[in-house]
Amino acid sequence: MTRARATFQTQFFVAALTATILALGVAGILFSGTMRRQVDDQIESTLVAETRLAAELLSRTTPLPTIPEIQDEAIRIGELLSARVTFIAEDGRVVGDSFEKLSDLAAMENHAQRPEVVEARTSGLGRSSRSSASVKMDMLYAAVPVKHPLIAFVRVAVPLTDVGHQVQTVLTATGTALGLALVGAAAIAWLFSIRISQRVRLIAQVAKLFGD
Repeated sequence: MTRARATFQTQFFVAALTATILALGVAGILFSGTMRRQVDDQIESTLVAETRLAAELLSRTTPLPTIPEIQDEAIRIGELLSARVTFIAEDGRVVGDSFEKLSDLAAMENHAQRPEVVEARTSGLGRSSRSSASVKMDMLYAAVPVKHPLIAFVRVAVPLTDVGHQVQTVLTATGTALGLALVGAAAIAWLFSIRISQRVRLIAQVAKLFGD
């Protein structure tokens, strides 16, 4: 009887724990997916807000007449936002970039056909994510038009590695919470298995009593 009771208790515990693991696994996948989308959306919204801020700062400053002054302003705003800031002329020439040296600006590719610039030209806001040929890393971009004699578009970008780190932090916290929940669920399942086993034993004893 003792061995049978122990076997039933173990089987009930394993079944309850398995169901709990499946439920937590499904919940974890759904929650992680939702949180990842929310973090991505928040990062993109922040980037768009910073791009609009950069355009506003540029439009409120005294018009910068020379490329060196424009480059200095790109660096200043880039440091302020902790991001890459690029100033693009109407014809697509880069006239300022916080990640580039002044001497390298003339050699940069024309940006007129960059997806975010094309979209900003038509709709007032452009966004894209891709590998940057100039800095050799994956970047998330946002661009908006700006009112300035020499600058048509302001673009702000952040490395996707930074985005990945923020998402990973959220996923790690989610995994930790699920791990703690699993430990608690295992303890509860074990207590329930003991309670159920005791009730089954009592029922068996009563059945045996009446059977006799």
